[in-house]
Amino acid sequence: MNEISIKSFVSGRVRLKCEAFKTVSTHSLETLLSPLVFEQRLNRACASLILRFDPLKSSLESILEALQTSLHVRIKTPELSASAALYCDACSSCHVKSLDAKTPVSWRSKMVGFALLSVYALGLFVVETFFATSVALSFLPAVTAIVAFVAALPLFQEAIEDVKARRFSLHSFMAVALLGAILGGEVTAAFEIIYILRGGMLLEEYTAERSKKQIHELMALGVKKAYVVVDEVELEVDVSEIKEGDIVVARSGEKIAVDGIISEGSAEIDEAAINGRSEPALRVLGDSVYANTLVQRGRIYIRVSATGEKTYLARMIASVESSLAQKSPSEVSADKLAAKLLKLGTLLTAGTFLLTGSWLRAFSVMIVMSCPCATILAASTAISAGIARGAKEGILIKGGAYLEAVSQSDVFCFDKTGTLTTGVPHVIGSVCAPDVSYESLLYYAALAEHHNSHPIGIAITKAAHLIGFTCKEENPSEIYAGLGVLLHDKAGEILVGNAKWMEQNAIDIASFKRKSKKSLQEGKSVVYVALNQKALGFLSLEHEVREGTLAMLQGLRKRGVKHLVLLSGDEEVVARSFAQTYGFDEIHANVMPEEKASVIEALKERYKSVVMVGDGINDTLAMSKADVAISFASGGSEAAIEVSNIAITNSHPHDILKLYDLSAKSLGVVNQNYWIGTGTNLVGVGLAGVGLLSPVAAGAIHIGHTVGIMANSSRIAWSVDNNS
Repeated sequence: MNEISIKSFVSGRVRLKCEAFKTVSTHSLETLLSPLVFEQRLNRACASLILRFDPLKSSLESILEALQTSLHVRIKTPELSASAALYCDACSSCHVKSLDAKTPVSWRSKMVGFALLSVYALGLFVVETFFATSVALSFLPAVTAIVAFVAALPLFQEAIEDVKARRFSLHSFMAVALLGAILGGEVTAAFEIIYILRGGMLLEEYTAERSKKQIHELMALGVKKAYVVVDEVELEVDVSEIKEGDIVVARSGEKIAVDGIISEGSAEIDEAAINGRSEPALRVLGDSVYANTLVQRGRIYIRVSATGEKTYLARMIASVESSLAQKSPSEVSADKLAAKLLKLGTLLTAGTFLLTGSWLRAFSVMIVMSCPCATILAASTAISAGIARGAKEGILIKGGAYLEAVSQSDVFCFDKTGTLTTGVPHVIGSVCAPDVSYESLLYYAALAEHHNSHPIGIAITKAAHLIGFTCKEENPSEIYAGLGVLLHDKAGEILVGNAKWMEQNAIDIASFKRKSKKSLQEGKSVVYVALNQKALGFLSLEHEVREGTLAMLQGLRKRGVKHLVLLSGDEEVVARSFAQTYGFDEIHANVMPEEKASVIEALKERYKSVVMVGDGINDTLAMSKADVAISFASGGSEAAIEVSNIAITNSHPHDILKLYDLSAKSLGVVNQNYWIGTGTNLVGVGLAGVGLLSPVAAGAIHIGHTVGIMANSSRIAWSVDNNS
């Protein structure tokens, strides 16, 4: 029997898949579902049915029931509530799931809840500080206990789930501490714990959800419509209606809407979104092209191989989001530490009670050991100060674990184009024929390139402007994609382009071959200039390297980084020349995004921690696989910025060194704070065990070492070692 599976479901829209949809009558489906839905679209080629309905008038359950009865099929997925959110197998979750019947708490409700806690915290401070003798103060502990308990309910629920699953996490640990503090009368400490925890959880959730939202928005910003050839006529249709095997047309200035193979024509295509290459690539008959790449010049007919969620870019984004959902080593370590602390605290509390027979002493030991504030604040205050310091320097850090990991990383991987280079070519030299000057060579080149929007043409025109040449040529050049340009001028026929362009026009460039080969081996681009069938020489161009790149790489080595890796979509000769100039240990050229990700995963097997620095969509998959992902935000893609753990707003290589030093300083202060917290805890346990520390005094010790830890951490905000 055929099965209906739910491939995607959001409120009012569902996509179903079933082999029966390939043969079912469209009319019968319309008759069956018209009372339940207001729009339906059947795609027989992929056996899918897309339905839109009003959730107030209909439900997913009623639609499935109608299909099941009429088509005699089974429902593959579990029974779902009307509010269930399902994701297709190419999206982030990559699974079909049923959600709890309880309505999820909205982001706005969580914000309101935390705001109310903040108001109460302020009120608590005012009352205890200015109305210490007030009669109302006698009611304050009871009210505070109720507030703390209610605020901790979500934590208690998670702790119960942990216990049911036979695991002990930080939630379990904190829940025990909070209950102990509330029942033991330390209600102010309990409120303080839950207030800090709720704020931290809210911030973490905001960061994670924002990243996911930006990734989904990136997919939504793709091409909405495209032209499909039907009976030799081009018809504009929604991209969602295009199916495999259709012929789609794309022209100059248009984004390609699908993945496919060129069946006719040729074009220069900007593929930076896919492979990071700095210059457009010439694609001809039989070549593969990808959705969301840009046709800069030309017209191509594409036989569709994938659309929508099946395209290369969509699958890459889905892989990115899947990687983001995985727990980091720091989170796993925190859970293990919490379990150990819980066991140790339980052991010391029970031991104290057995040895002394005093419930009061045992409870004092429990407050000292089970209160997690020292452990939390030791790291959180130092890291928060580090994050604040980074923000002042234009370094936006999305989590403490990432700040810590930077200075602990053995490997730094760098994308080239847009990260270490600006992606803008510029003229750096020339080789001229004996009777030709550099000015003349540049003059004729700019004359022909004046109307060309290609990055190299723009660079040549700018170089000519710098020597005072202003082009007034009104005759447009003839542009030949992937080759060069041709201009018929009063001075004669001017040709500007690559060696192949010269050879096609029977221009003798043999005398320049040796020097041009050397330029190519150094990673430069070579553009020949010819006038009236005579070669005048060639111009050398290279992409501008960001100032301070070499100093940054050398600085990382001085700080102990063991391995520097270059990941580039450029050709082998270009990437290798760049890597040798700047001292990289490992080079990977001409790599696609998933190949970059594979390199990162391989490096993680050989080294303790790996950092990936990039700026484009093509870097996001590799960034998601790294232990720490750093984006150069100035001019970088939104996807890379959102996927990254750290965004450097000024895109200056020197900021990598600032970040490394900030990480090392913060980590040092964290260790100092742990000693402060551990030392006071040991003293507290000892005093409580011999009866010299009451529960109230245990709370006082907590406040004392909290102040000490915060004071120590505050040093980071104004004093960061800067060895760069």
